[in-house]
Parts: sequence; C-alpha cells; structure tokens
Amino acid sequence: MKLLLSITLAVFAVSSMAGCGQQEESSEPQAASAHEEAEFDEGSPQHERHELMEGVRDGAEVVGPMLKGEVEFDAAAAMQTLETWKDVGEKFGDLFPAGSEGGEAAPAIWEDREGFDAALVKWQDATGAAIAANPQTLDEARASIGPIFDTCKNCHDTYRIEEEEEE
Repeated sequence: MKLLLSITLAVFAVSSMAGCGQQEESSEPQAASAHEEAEFDEGSPQHERHELMEGVRDGAEVVGPMLKGEVEFDAAAAMQTLETWKDVGEKFGDLFPAGSEGGEAAPAIWEDREGFDAALVKWQDATGAAIAANPQTLDEARASIGPIFDTCKNCHDTYRIEEEEEE
C-alpha cells in the first residue's frame, strides 16, 4: 500500500511538472506564475530543461496509470519510457550552468549544486536499475519503476519551483 501511495503521489508530481502554464480556460485574467514570467529562447538551457521534463512527464503519464492499475500493463511502453528517462538523465545535469536560473528551477540548484547533482545521480541509478530489471509484469514494474518516481518527488521537493495554486 505504501508503494502504491508513493507512486500515486510521484505520478501527480511528475505529471504536473512540465504542464506549467497549462491552465483551464477561463474568462478571467490569470496572474503569471513564477516560471511563466519569462519566455526563454529556443536552445536556452531553461527551454531545453523544460522540453526534457515534458518528455519525462509524458512518460509518467504512460506508466503511472499502469502502475496504479488503471490501464493494462504494457512492457514495451514501460521500457520505451525508461529509455526516454535514461536519455533525459544523461543530458539534464548539463543544462544548469551558472546564469541559467529561472523557469521552474529553484535557486537551491545553484546554492546546493552537490545535493542537486546527487539527486540527479539517484534518478539515473534508479532508471538504470529499472532498465536492467526489464519489467515484464505489473508487479515487476511496480518494484523497479516505483523508486524512480520517489527520486522525482524528492528532487522536486527541493529543486523545483512549484506552480502556485490558483484561487
């Protein structure tokens, strides 16, 4: 039960991370959130980070419902997601050079670079372990992919600016 709750919370966190700026249509004007205030040039580290995290979110939207038992488990789709996450993990850490603050990246990334890098390594390690496990059943996927969601949530808790709740 604890693993399922952890997966549910992590799926929620991951699925909301790259959806920033997506608001329900309303006739009332909305205030911009902290990460919507600036548009970043294509090719900028901020833009590249956002694009990569959209890929992570898209994968979470595929495997999350599987892990929660909402849709049938598909081993090929799970492995494709894991490969995408592996590719993101290989690129992501290089996209936080000094001076690239902004977007959804919290100042803690630059204030605690060692901690951020360690969090990224935990995510890479969890993803690598899940790929090596090659889950072919729902139970195997929960055991191997669930820890990846935990690392996502743990990293977001410290190193991501959360979208402010609309009132």
